[in-house]
Amino acid sequence: MYEDQVKGRTEELKGRAQEAVGSFTEDDDMRSEGKARQTAGKLQANYGEKIDDVREATVKNPISALAIAGGVGVFLGILLGRR
Repeated sequence: MYEDQVKGRTEELKGRAQEAVGSFTEDDDMRSEGKARQTAGKLQANYGEKIDDVREATVKNPISALAIAGGVGVFLGILLGRR
């Protein structure tokens, strides 16, 4: 696991705990904060997983990754060159 995944899973767990405390104390604000923290944690963990997938694909197929990067560079050059 990489940093984003670990941070995301940690935030998700904190959110679950916060939601549980909010439910126990009947504090709707705390419960909502916990749900929001869980969602943010899931998004960060998923982002980390996708970055790992891209790293693995780049290591397995460096020629394809280079071709894609070159294509993106040309595309951005065309877009930014139009002024």
